[in-house]
Amino acid sequence: MGRVLATLGQSRLSSNLNQLARAANTGSLPVSPDTEEALQAACPEVAALRAELLRALGSREAGAP
Repeated sequence: MGRVLATLGQSRLSSNLNQLARAANTGSLPVSPDTEEALQAACPEVAALRAELLRALGSREAGAP
């Protein structure tokens, strides 16, 4: 579990998602229908990954988004 968390921390995933959200909110991200579909599809996958990690850590928040 420690290695998984370390790898995720080094991946800058949360930073990249934050940059995408900021760019979308400011209008500087060119969003085509395909891009929007891909981003929408990624959201539940990221939430599921978060829930699984919290569950593995024994967190009571595992079911919360």
